[in-house]
Amino acid sequence: MLKFERALTDESLNQILDLQKRNLKKYLSETEKESQGFVTAEHTFEQLKKINLSEPCVVITDNNIVVAYAIAMVESAAQDMPVFNELFSTVASLTYKNRPMTGYNYIFVGQLCIDKNYRGQGLVEKLYAFYKEELKSKYDFAVTDISEHNPRSLKAHQKSGFEVIHTFYDSFTESNWNIVMMDFQD
Repeated sequence: MLKFERALTDESLNQILDLQKRNLKKYLSETEKESQGFVTAEHTFEQLKKINLSEPCVVITDNNIVVAYAIAMVESAAQDMPVFNELFSTVASLTYKNRPMTGYNYIFVGQLCIDKNYRGQGLVEKLYAFYKEELKSKYDFAVTDISEHNPRSLKAHQKSGFEVIHTFYDSFTESNWNIVMMDFQD
């Protein structure tokens, strides 16, 4: 039975890292990346623990095993991760509804991943619905970025209610990224 919850234990964080590792871009074949998507950022346990202390990750478990996660990340908790620097600065320079983004209280989706055996069941939409419900009282919206080389992820995010608000070139990964956001007030 699938359970939607917050990651509150070190064991949950270790399971997130295991799922992350199995889906990192650098470990997948070109065919897997194209058909299944991928994750880019690789967190250490210490980094994930720091991020999770600020705002616990949202997970789906099956018999106490993490089968999906969405990292809820406040900017200050990930300042030591260069992979996010251009995202943070680019988002801070944008406007939304004629107001600077810095005038809003928003949460970053530090990463989302669904175990291969659980894909195709609408879990991205369900996970984001839970994510939104858990966080909407504290934040105006969620924002993240998606590599131009990961169309499966972009499609899943759009189906879940995210909209593309900007595209930028990231010098750290040397590729274009779509910044997407989900308005929690809609």
